[in-house]
Amino acid sequence: MPEPLFVEERRRVIIEQLRRHGRVSVRDLSEAMHVSPVTIRHDLRALEDSGLLERTYGGAVIRTPASSLPELSFHTRQKREPAAKASIARAAVELVHDGYSIALDASTTAYALVPLLKQFRRLTVLTNSLMVAQSFLDAPDIQVLLPGGRLRRDSISIVGRPEGLPEVNLNVAFLGTRGLTVAEGASDIDPDEVTMKQAMAARAVQTVILTDAGKWGKVATYTVLRLAQINRIITTSDAPQTLVDAVRAQGVIVDTVQVEHARV
Repeated sequence: MPEPLFVEERRRVIIEQLRRHGRVSVRDLSEAMHVSPVTIRHDLRALEDSGLLERTYGGAVIRTPASSLPELSFHTRQKREPAAKASIARAAVELVHDGYSIALDASTTAYALVPLLKQFRRLTVLTNSLMVAQSFLDAPDIQVLLPGGRLRRDSISIVGRPEGLPEVNLNVAFLGTRGLTVAEGASDIDPDEVTMKQAMAARAVQTVILTDAGKWGKVATYTVLRLAQINRIITTSDAPQTLVDAVRAQGVIVDTVQVEHARV
């Protein structure tokens, strides 16, 4: 008899079966992976808690919102949760020091860091965001590095040639995400944006995911980074505590910040 799979291996098999068939049964999974139905039910419960599926009688079905996160324009996304983005940015900037080289992706949460970074006298910023690059025109002490490639209008970014990113060693890569779960890690919608994010993370000593509470438990189409590839997550204090604890149990630092709303 084949050796039973480890827990993470089992759950990846379950997700793969869901993607292929749209549903799974406890009995079929139990027989295929040589574990008890109780073990499979425990896996399904954990995956449901992570927002990856919905349990049904005798099995589970794929969670519809997980595969249908909408693609919104940069300016539309920028107007969403502005207080949360600003609070996350204030926490993130504490990781930056004069002389650092950092990456900012084309997410609106990373973009919220821009005004705070202008306080530094020597900084190198690697980005594929034209919004980020343009915003540093009035900051001559900050060197901005851009890749070659094609314009992606929805995100106002340059994509298509991750190998075109300048070969620079980064202290920190700040990346946004459309979804965050234990099983799938940080995920996003567009494959070209994903490859740019991955290329930035590969050049960084520390990779930091910036996300508000609304992204927890959701899964976009493509995984950007597994939890093992993420050093720190900065999120808002209303993030679901069970998921935060589960991510911390995987060795990822999770900083939660209180959202400070502007006074009227």
